[in-house]
Amino acid sequence: MKDKILFVTRGGEDCDKGFSYALELAKALNSGIAVLVVYPRQMLSSFEDVMSAAAFAEAGDFNTVKTLLDAQEHDLRETEKQKISEMSVRARDITVNLTHQVASGDVAAAIKEYLRDRSGVDMVLLSPNLAGNKKILDLKKLMKNISKPIVNITVPARAET
Repeated sequence: MKDKILFVTRGGEDCDKGFSYALELAKALNSGIAVLVVYPRQMLSSFEDVMSAAAFAEAGDFNTVKTLLDAQEHDLRETEKQKISEMSVRARDITVNLTHQVASGDVAAAIKEYLRDRSGVDMVLLSPNLAGNKKILDLKKLMKNISKPIVNITVPARAET
């Protein structure tokens, strides 16, 4: 089984959003899935973390800043391991081959780099956690640089009352 489907997601708690769709598609196509987890260069995720790091940096306490950054990165990596493990079990249960790779930086650049050496990938599936935020992913830029079909998995809109 080849990894014909590339499932791209942003690292974090919700990195498995949309994976069920990718898994069912892989099963229907009798193919494998490659999961690409992309982390932004800036790992600080909350305003409080940014302000804490800035305060310690202003005070010249760079060791504490490094400790804060390292702790957050460690937490992200542990979450990633857990989520990838869960995805692997789900894929194994329905006999779908799963591989994964981690990248950091720009999502479009990470996808382009991944596809450069892998001609067997037939389509790119984008997780819902990438949709709708141009700071994370510029879909037009991605479509200009990637010659594979791109499917943007979205979450259904909530009905307003």
